[in-house]
Amino acid sequence: MIAYLCGQLVDVLEEGIVVEAGGIGYLVKVPWPLLRSLPPRGQEIRLYTHLIWKEEGPALYGFGSPADREVFRKLLGVGGIGPRGALAILSVLSPQALQRAVAEENEAVLTAVPGIGKKTARRIILELKDKLPPGQGGVPAGKEEEEAVAALLALGYGEAEARQAVREAAGRLGRRPAEELLRQALRHLGR
Repeated sequence: MIAYLCGQLVDVLEEGIVVEAGGIGYLVKVPWPLLRSLPPRGQEIRLYTHLIWKEEGPALYGFGSPADREVFRKLLGVGGIGPRGALAILSVLSPQALQRAVAEENEAVLTAVPGIGKKTARRIILELKDKLPPGQGGVPAGKEEEEAVAALLALGYGEAEARQAVREAAGRLGRRPAEELLRQALRHLGR
């Protein structure tokens, strides 16, 4: 097993990033949020990795921290979730948001991930309920805020900007229906 990979970032491709270490270029599949925080090409990068052997050959998955890799591994343990699905979940939801959604049994947040339906969301909640500690940090206060965040995620906004926009909308409007919060958040994001 390859525990981590430390080397020079060579390229960013559609299917992943290329990291050169020891004269070998490794193609590593990473979640979308990690792509946004990569150093410039030619700089050193450290990825905590998980190797999966498939029929077509090995696939290497990389994460910014051991904790993120551990959440990926726990997702792989959920029936019906493969590496592509686990990576999709971590591309839309941070590990903390996933932990909150599981702890709060919030299917709406999970179904905002492309390819995750209600049945799979329920399975994720059921199978990870005792395996993921509850998330921490600035969680929107109520169900309406979570629904507005889930809608923004489904529209393609990043989790951090979606939560920030909904938090600001809730701060201006107070407790309102999700539709009103969503409208106000979209106005804020459109500026």
